[in-house]
This record gives sequence, structure tokens and C-alpha cells, in this order.
Amino acid sequence: MRKVRTFIIISLIFCASIAAADEYIIQEGDTLWGISESHYNDTFLWPKLWKFNPHIENPDLIYPGTKISIPTKEELLGQAVTVPVVETEQPPVITPQVPVVEPTVEIPVEKPKPPKKFLIGKNVYNSLGWISAEKPGIGQIIASPTERNIFGSNDIVYLKADKDLISGDKFLTVRTIKKVKHPKTGKSMGYQIRVTGIVEVIGKDSGTPKSKVEYAFEDINIGDRIIALRETDPPLAPDVPRTPDIHGYIVESYMNDSITSAYKLIYLDKGLVDGLEAGDIFSLFSEEPVMHTMHTIGTMQIVSLQPATSTAIVLDSTKEITVGDMWGKKE
Repeated sequence: MRKVRTFIIISLIFCASIAAADEYIIQEGDTLWGISESHYNDTFLWPKLWKFNPHIENPDLIYPGTKISIPTKEELLGQAVTVPVVETEQPPVITPQVPVVEPTVEIPVEKPKPPKKFLIGKNVYNSLGWISAEKPGIGQIIASPTERNIFGSNDIVYLKADKDLISGDKFLTVRTIKKVKHPKTGKSMGYQIRVTGIVEVIGKDSGTPKSKVEYAFEDINIGDRIIALRETDPPLAPDVPRTPDIHGYIVESYMNDSITSAYKLIYLDKGLVDGLEAGDIFSLFSEEPVMHTMHTIGTMQIVSLQPATSTAIVLDSTKEITVGDMWGKKE
């Protein structure tokens, strides 16, 4: 038997590198930017770290307790390695006996439909928040068996509501953050509503509805209001996003900071009645024009709509984006 020397070069790819990766648990205040700096001494590797952890739906929304994989820098960059020489023996050549098969009628197989592509993940969609003309809610969190005031996933809380609650009912827990005024006109836009989590009614204690925290987007507090959770899918991503001739202003940011950047959520002063649709993409413009023309500083995409307002995610930016900056169709 003759021996064949085979050299095998294998390129390490994303899926193969996960098994060798270290594990890290997200701490309070962590960001993928900061984790990339501390582990790789390179903040600009955070997008690759995000792609290495596909269970993180939104890189701007990472929560304490979440486990992520930290590969080596070589694995993260997808560098190739050479596997040692492998000696193999060439097996004897055997001519198989091919049986005679009568021709058969081919039955056409229906091709599977391509999977739906959503704009964002369902948990992120449920956590977006919005601007409301009134403070919403049919009840609130009033207590817990442990007498704590702050809760997270899997904790038990007691509810008080304006109607009878039954086991299996699911609710968003929401908090009124602030009154929102238009940054240019000063007109009241309503209240910023932030979603803190999802709870499910599991029974009653002495007649008081008891629920379990199914998911906490941030700390859930006593006094947080509850509204019915609508089991709807996020909007589908359009094949060709529109850019209608509509413009307006950024009126608030998700975390109420004056500066936003890529993957941050922002609230706008236009909505369904103005002709916006989920998936629409617009340019962002600096408040100060350059050479008498509006200066483009980024792009955004509409992900959720209210009648007169909407929520968008910043896709990219070339500089700081602030409340009061304009958005619209690039001329």
C-alpha cells in the first residue's frame, strides 16, 4: 500500500472558534466597546465581538448577568492556522456492484419559503418605549413577598389593577420618565414611556394577583405601571427601504442623554399620520449648516410608530448626534 502525505489548511471561522472562547458575565455599566478595550486593547473590535455573540440582539442593550464568549484576538479576526501533517493510507479500490434500478416518477418537492426577516428582535421591539399623550396603564406593581423594592428576572411581585387579572395574563411594566417638549417649538409632545420588563400572572395570594418577572430590560420598581402585552411580531424588514420626502426633528433619546451614536434609540416628532412606515430610512443632519447646506452626519431607520411620533435606531454616524438635530430625505 502506498502512503499519501496530505497537508490540511483549515481557516478558523466564527462558529468553530466559539468552543475555545472564554466566558464572561456582563457587569453593571459594561459596554461591548469597553469590553473590547479591556480584552483586546482595541475598542474598534466591538462589532466583531458582537457578531461572535449572536444571542445579543442589540449591542446597545446588554444587561448585567448576560454570558458572552470572549475569543482570542486571532480567533476574533478569523486568522488561519496550519494543522500538523496527517499520514493517511490509501484504501484498496473496490468496484461496487451497482444494482439495476427501475426508473421512478419524480415527485416535485415544494421549496421551503425563506424565513421572515424582521427589522429587530422581539425582545428589543418590546423594550423600545414611546412617547404617549397620557400616562398609560391599568394597574401597577405594589409589593413583593421579599419586601424588596427593585426586581429582576424570575422575581415574584404583587399587582393591583383596575380589572380582574387571571393566570397567564402577560403585561409590560412601564415607567413614565419625563414630559417631552419639542426642542424647536416648545410644544408639549406628551410623556416619554420606558418599558422596564415583562411579567406574567401566575396566581393569587389572599386575593392579590401574583406575577413572575419573565424578563427585565432594566431594574423593575414598585410603582411601575402595567399594560397588556400584545403578542405581535416586530415589523418586517422591507426588501427596498423607502425614503419619503418627510422631515422633522429628534425630540428625545432613549436614555435621555443629549448625545447619541450608532445603535442608539431616538424619538421623532412625526408618525403614522405623517406617512411614515416601519423600515423607512432617513439621513440625519447637523443643526449647524456647512457652507449654507445641511451637513449629513448619519442615517437612521424607523422601527416603531405611534400616531404622531415614532422610534428610530441610529444606523451610523460621523459625529455626535443631539436632540434637536434634523432628519429627512437627503437632497
